Amino acid sequence: MHPEPQALDALLPARALDALYEEAAHGLDAIGHLSWDDTGALHGTPVALAILGLRATDTPTVRGLLAMVRRSRQAALMAAWSDAVGARQRRIEMELPCVLASGALRHVRTIAVVEYTPFGKVRQVVAALQDVTLAQQLSVALTAAEGRLEEAQQMADFGSWEWDFQRNRAVYSAEALRITGMSNTATVSSGLDQAAALIPVEQREAVVEMFKRAVRDRLPSLRYDYHVADATGQRRELHGRAKLVYDGAGKLRRMLGTIQDVTELRDYRRQVHSLAFFDPVTALPNRSWLIERMHQALAQMNGPGHPAEFGMLMLGLDQFKKVNDSLGHSAGDELLKLVGARLSHSMRETDVVARLTGDAFAILAPEVRQADVLARVASKLLQALSAPFDLNGTDVFVTASIGAALYPSDGNSAEALLQHADAALSHAKARGRNNVQFYSPQLTAQASHRLMLESELRRGVERQELLLHYQPKFDLATQKLVGAEALMRWCQPQRGMVSPMSFIPLAEETGLIVRMGTWALHESCHAVASWNRERAADPLKIAVNLSARQFAEGHNLVEAVQGALTASACKPEWLELEITESLLLDGSEGVRQSLEALAAMGITIAIDDFGTGYSALGYLTRLPVQTLKIDRSFVSELPHNGKSAELVKAIVSVGRSLNMALVAEGVETAEQAEYLKNAGCHLAQGYLFGRPLEMAAFDKLLSS
Repeated sequence: MHPEPQALDALLPARALDALYEEAAHGLDAIGHLSWDDTGALHGTPVALAILGLRATDTPTVRGLLAMVRRSRQAALMAAWSDAVGARQRRIEMELPCVLASGALRHVRTIAVVEYTPFGKVRQVVAALQDVTLAQQLSVALTAAEGRLEEAQQMADFGSWEWDFQRNRAVYSAEALRITGMSNTATVSSGLDQAAALIPVEQREAVVEMFKRAVRDRLPSLRYDYHVADATGQRRELHGRAKLVYDGAGKLRRMLGTIQDVTELRDYRRQVHSLAFFDPVTALPNRSWLIERMHQALAQMNGPGHPAEFGMLMLGLDQFKKVNDSLGHSAGDELLKLVGARLSHSMRETDVVARLTGDAFAILAPEVRQADVLARVASKLLQALSAPFDLNGTDVFVTASIGAALYPSDGNSAEALLQHADAALSHAKARGRNNVQFYSPQLTAQASHRLMLESELRRGVERQELLLHYQPKFDLATQKLVGAEALMRWCQPQRGMVSPMSFIPLAEETGLIVRMGTWALHESCHAVASWNRERAADPLKIAVNLSARQFAEGHNLVEAVQGALTASACKPEWLELEITESLLLDGSEGVRQSLEALAAMGITIAIDDFGTGYSALGYLTRLPVQTLKIDRSFVSELPHNGKSAELVKAIVSVGRSLNMALVAEGVETAEQAEYLKNAGCHLAQGYLFGRPLEMAAFDKLLSS
């Protein structure tokens, strides 16, 4: 914030000024006299001796008087005196900085009258002495005060001026001259017409009329604005304030005013406004601006004769994270700009397109009042995004999901409508993306349920409500128990056992899965270590599922696994870590390095639900994967469904050709087990062999 310019009486208090004036005036009356002749005799009055700091009993000499002058000025003083005497000047005036015997500096004004001989020699000198020290101090103080005032004005881009209507004079400070571009002659005498001429022609009439109106109405002050171009052609915005002083008859006597360059200040305010109401990446309005605009729309539409209805769309890009991860965040920002531009070009001028956060956009359609019209607008937006986006020479295809809501049927306030459109967007994403879904009250109930479940899950993790169940895993050829898969369960005190299909996805979304996964690693390692204490010759292996979140930046998965092994005395070869096929397709260097480090420790890496996602055959040869798990969706239709049977044969063929172990999930019948064994599958788990068991029940299974 610019400092306010300060007046002289603020820089130097009034009492100090009065004292200096009074003392200086007193000093002007104290005049002493000295005289000397060609014999060198020097005579001084008591006042002169006092000025020079001498006692009445002292006998001064011309040489002694010269020695009192400040040493740095002596040579110049002697030269000036010699020049004046050489020119036979009768009157010589000087100011002498004298250093008294006490060490004090005193400024002495001297006027000497010189009498010469016919031959040009000095016959006699009579000098009047006056102590002007206080006057000099006052002058220095005034100069310093004026300098500080000018500096303050420069810092604030702030100048001052005064117009005297009786003398037709205008006086400007140096900073006012600089700001307005006037010459220094304006401080001497200028007509007021010149001041008006400083205002550009297209703005002059309005400003002059403002001044005339102020005088006509006897206003005590006024403010005005105009802009000029500086020497470089840049626009500068000026703000003026004026105080009007009238005489007893109401006639304007003078005006005092200030002029300030507020260009930077207003630019700053515009930047602050832009940061507060506009998205820095896309330059679109942000959430704050959108809500403000919605409030305005509601105020207008609720007026007489205006139906209070309008549409709201919430749009989210599908798989936007993949663009960031594969092409970088700069490419992601560029995509957001291009998407914002397409959305804006697809809408009418009365509509508002805003970016809320991340990949979420909102579209306010004030003139849309029916659901079918809003659905057509949403479809138009999906079509606009269907063409590829050029990101540094790479064509990128994106799709979007859209949630739709109408005011007032789907929300009676701006905030409620946004919330409900967001709920509809979440529903659209859950329905497979690249579609439009309208809000319904059931979505609010689902969102409330989800929020409550999330809160309960966080408390459940803190209160150790989680537990592990272990599903037995058997060798198909020998029917021998070889290990188990650890499955996470949650026993909520009020709800009882909560389905993993409910809380695992929630834990993934909220990031709780990282903490839960670390806990599961420790529990599983302790379990298998306890089982294998008595099974040195025939140890079991425990399989633990890993989340993609555990591989994310900032989570050291390798360190967490090593910690679990060390804490439980579990051998690495007793542990198998299951990952999803999609994690391999992520292509992250960090994922590859983590898997290689884990495999190097002796831990088995398995791909869970193999064949249900994208083809990962290329990754199987480059990554340290030792086990493929055949998904239950293929196993459930064996052996009668021909397509499922062929898929299972293909998976087994791939696994065996790469020397990998094969595990079938969801085996429930003897026919399925027989088919899998004959096809070449090694291991199986499912209800045929045993349901997931608590630790105590699994211990009994081992003992039997």
